Amino acid sequence: MSTEKDGLETGAINEFSLAYALLCGENKLVFQELRNPPEPDGLCTLDGLQLHIEVGHIYGTVGDAKRLLGRNGKSAATNMEIQASTTTQLDLRLLAPLNELLADNTTKTYSTSRVWLLIRSAFPLWNINDFEEHQTEIAVPLVHPFEQIWLLCSSSASDGLLRLA
Repeated sequence: MSTEKDGLETGAINEFSLAYALLCGENKLVFQELRNPPEPDGLCTLDGLQLHIEVGHIYGTVGDAKRLLGRNGKSAATNMEIQASTTTQLDLRLLAPLNELLADNTTKTYSTSRVWLLIRSAFPLWNINDFEEHQTEIAVPLVHPFEQIWLLCSSSASDGLLRLA
């Protein structure tokens, strides 16, 4: 049975594959399957060799996340969360969650080799140009288990792909 998390991870890896093809000029990254922890989220092949991808998402604030994920009823964003979102500067709404996600994920260890970290920004008000403008504020830890770290902007491959490490 597929979960929301599975769908988000599969969607992120597929969009990343398309964006990577646009960046490289050919489709060399092929999604194979989702994996269960403690393995990275997805197994792919790149140029015929295995590549594991750990997936993370940023949405902005808690209120932003609930709205973007379509939460309703008791799970919907509260008025207080919506107010907090609208009064928080856009750069803080995105950079703080991004830096937290980077810090959390870079402490993980994996028994597999060739692991990349993919972070998909699902926040529609910021695109690749915004992240590039604030790249010096993105705190990628110096020590991490990833061969490469990528940021996929929005939910479309054409919205941009930024290599962070």
